[in-house]
Amino acid sequence: MVTRINKRSKTIRQKHIMKNVNKHTRAGKNGKTIYCPECNAPNKVYHFNWSAITCGGCTQMIGKYFFSLHPRQYRSNQGRSPIRTEQNYKAIGVLLVIAWTASIILLTMKLL
Repeated sequence: MVTRINKRSKTIRQKHIMKNVNKHTRAGKNGKTIYCPECNAPNKVYHFNWSAITCGGCTQMIGKYFFSLHPRQYRSNQGRSPIRTEQNYKAIGVLLVIAWTASIILLTMKLL
């Protein structure tokens, strides 16, 4: 994944780069979705003990190392944007200032 920051609008763009299947690719317990290089159709596989398979979309015989897969997306990065957290910190700061001023007002009223 390539991350680019636009300085004018202060937004972050993340571009997913497709990664090819290699000798270290494992399917895991629930299988893995691979994508055909010809038609980009998804194919679900449960093991990589093959050298070529027929694509379900274009019905061509394609070698294992030509298929691509989406890069892994980690849970900690899903749904979180730096702009959103920055807005949350501003809101918390405003609330703290309000609470601080309210406590000062209460203290001055007790002293009078």
